[in-house]
Amino acid sequence: MARDSLSNTQNSGEALDQDALSQFRHQVKQAKHEDAVGWELTRKLLDAHSLDATLKRLLERIRDSQCSPSIQNALLATIMSQEATSPKRMGYVDSLKELTGFPPTKALRALCLYFDLVHPESPSDSNFDSQALETFIQSHSNPYDWLLETDHPSLLDLGAWDLSFEEELLDQFFPQIQNAGKSITLHALDRLQPGSQFGGVYHANQERLIRFSQYAREHLNFRFWGAKDMLDLSTPRELLKSYSIVTCHAPATPTFAFEPTRLSQHTIQEHLTRTKGEFKNVRVQGEEALEVKHRGRTLTFPSWKFAIRGPLALLDQVARRGQLCILSAIDSEVFWEILAQLIEDEAMRPLNVVFTEENIPKIFKDVYESLSSLKEGERCSLSKITPLRPQLPHALMPSPRGSSGFRFRHVEIRRGAVFSDMPASFTARQFSRMTEETPPWCLILVPAGKNS
Repeated sequence: MARDSLSNTQNSGEALDQDALSQFRHQVKQAKHEDAVGWELTRKLLDAHSLDATLKRLLERIRDSQCSPSIQNALLATIMSQEATSPKRMGYVDSLKELTGFPPTKALRALCLYFDLVHPESPSDSNFDSQALETFIQSHSNPYDWLLETDHPSLLDLGAWDLSFEEELLDQFFPQIQNAGKSITLHALDRLQPGSQFGGVYHANQERLIRFSQYAREHLNFRFWGAKDMLDLSTPRELLKSYSIVTCHAPATPTFAFEPTRLSQHTIQEHLTRTKGEFKNVRVQGEEALEVKHRGRTLTFPSWKFAIRGPLALLDQVARRGQLCILSAIDSEVFWEILAQLIEDEAMRPLNVVFTEENIPKIFKDVYESLSSLKEGERCSLSKITPLRPQLPHALMPSPRGSSGFRFRHVEIRRGAVFSDMPASFTARQFSRMTEETPPWCLILVPAGKNS
């Protein structure tokens, strides 16, 4: 039987998890189909001069990966059985095919893609100094000016909504970038399903999509992805490993308003029911949705509206991908939950205590007093008010190789939704019409570099 060779590759003798195998094969095939450029580059990795080094690197990546133990063991044993100079002559051919769904040569090429052996670090990574960026931010009122300082300016917008921010950004910065003989990479994604009956004005604006597509490719590399989870950037492969700036405008409530490492699922659900109303998943005209009974009204939202991910996951994502991270138009509910993760004092992360207007002043004490005194348009460095947390735990898997956590070397807080010299999102501009809402917040964060 074909499975005999596969079971022999496992040192512990445990049966291969068929669900995990099915998922792994799907992900490997997806990596191949979504990255045509990378797929062509894998040919060079398997030529006679590169094969040995490629296999060694592949083994290292597999050992450091978050694959299930049974698949990890099977992959390691299969690849270590390679003794010839050509993958076509390697042993356990059936095992490799069963693991990936591809014949040997294609299997190795697909694994090279899946385990990121193909794409080098983004150009913006070279000679990057996080301390210099911190100094730059402290001396400039507009953090987006950083795009003009880098050799390869790039920006990733997590939760792009109607793309009005992208339009303002290009109107303000593209002429200067073009005149400097540079090009800019502008990537945007949103979890709204294109064509969905939900989302209304927040859907990506088609006229803007057409306009951006008309820019010369050598000056603007623009891509938009809809129906995309901002916390899962394993695909598409066109995404850069690092961007000059990563933004998230109006981080979603309640998605990022409750931290799961601080609040139990029961506490979160009870609070949502009490404050938002009874809710359940339904289907509306064939589309999944969330139905909420709120103050005598029945409201319908996208199905993921109450999916709780927490600010720690958002901070982990922006720190991984951005040299500079900008979270703007943050409402108070999300802001204080984010802030609790950035501050060293554990007393500001009480277990199973939902932050409310009544208890926030008591929990954050002097920090609350200092920040609440900020007027719209004013800014301050958080470290001048209270010590920053020396290390935040990774909330996203897999964790970066060799990393037990991450931190921010600089956190700047600004009060307000729209700032005169900065491009703004559609949501930020709506705050001026929300008379019952308190002014939102803006966070400008500089992640610590690998060597800082």
